[in-house]
Amino acid sequence: MDAGAGRIGRALGPGRRRRERPEVTLTNYEAVYDFYGPGRRRDGFTHPLLTFVGALYAPEVRIRPETVTELHRLHDAGVGIIVAANHPSHHDPFVLASAVYDRRVRFLASGTGLTKDPLFRGPLRPVFEYTGTVPVFRAKNYEGTERAVHDAAAARLIGLCVDRLTAGGVVLTFVEGTNSSADDLRTLRLDSVKKGVGQMVRGVRDTGGRVAVLPIGIVYRGRELAKLPPRRPVVSAGPLALWEDPGPAPSVDEVRHAVRAGIDDALTDAWG
Repeated sequence: MDAGAGRIGRALGPGRRRRERPEVTLTNYEAVYDFYGPGRRRDGFTHPLLTFVGALYAPEVRIRPETVTELHRLHDAGVGIIVAANHPSHHDPFVLASAVYDRRVRFLASGTGLTKDPLFRGPLRPVFEYTGTVPVFRAKNYEGTERAVHDAAAARLIGLCVDRLTAGGVVLTFVEGTNSSADDLRTLRLDSVKKGVGQMVRGVRDTGGRVAVLPIGIVYRGRELAKLPPRRPVVSAGPLALWEDPGPAPSVDEVRHAVRAGIDDALTDAWG
């Protein structure tokens, strides 16, 4: 062992060696989620970045006072919260991050974000890694890979999210899994809401946990395809969907219906 390695070992403490960054590919999903599962967020990096991104995009964040009050009640009570948004533009991760950094609901910005895995193989990898984001392996990016591998990776990711939510944490996700079609900009079709959000809610309820979904509608008013950051997008919060009382777990489709209705309400407000 060289002197540098010895210093690292001492800094991390006995038995705590620095974990090597894994190659972020589907076939390596177990190592990827072992690495990102505990979270790689660095607040000293994240907070200045969110301040900069918020100034760059300057979204108009619309959220009712009663929703703010309820979100704080749920968070203080240890209820997991899923922030579930539509996905009209490649700017959305930055706009959503800016919105949850709003001083009224800033605790949401500590949540675990989910984004496509190619972003972890380019120069922006540190941006997503140090903000606590976790990669998602989309089947369309890995055509020809056995279905069992896709299913195993997806199950591992859902399990990671369920653990965060059961512990009273926050997960931020785009329910469509990819950019919106032109048919989903003003209202969201049920088929566009993928099953992941339903699996998270059901997973938490199966453990006896409590969970809420905050639907989010993002609107750019015709600037969603802009290459440069479009100023003043509108981010609107819909009514909360809450599973807090004892009872059977909802079906995945029941959750999808509730989330779709909430995002539709948010989009109606954002376009208004």
